[in-house]
Amino acid sequence: METSEADKKENIDRLIKRADISDLQAIQKLNAELCEKENREFDETINPEFPFSKGGEEYFRARIEREDGFVLVIKEGENAVGYLVGGIVEPEDYRSIIKMAELENMYVQENLRGQGLGGKLVDQFESWCRGKGVTRIRVIASAGNSDAIKFYEAHGSKKVSITLEKDLG
Repeated sequence: METSEADKKENIDRLIKRADISDLQAIQKLNAELCEKENREFDETINPEFPFSKGGEEYFRARIEREDGFVLVIKEGENAVGYLVGGIVEPEDYRSIIKMAELENMYVQENLRGQGLGGKLVDQFESWCRGKGVTRIRVIASAGNSDAIKFYEAHGSKKVSITLEKDLG
């Protein structure tokens, strides 16, 4: 028997939940996978150990526990297979944006991509942002990560600025 689109959507909904502190280690592990991929493929300055550092743990803990943070986790049974971390951030002083949020990091394990899970995470983050009075969402992707850039553009983001860096060492 074939699964209908409505059934697929319902199954996706059941997998995604708002993270609580019991999800911290699973999110750190998934973020380590993201950091390893980013380090290997796009930016060797990304520290794969960051998620388990004191600063990494404090960052994720704050985003889970504080009112200005938003963390979702995708569960497949007892296993976390994806997540999204974001929150309200201060816009730059030179901008006229009143309230801004940033989708700070998101990861879905490779074998589950293309099933709408990432889009569902983004939709729920956007809904949370609207409820908080946010007028603009920022997301930063590695310049070489064309798949991520295409994904975010397909979900309504557009290129606004480009950050350039130069190694002096």
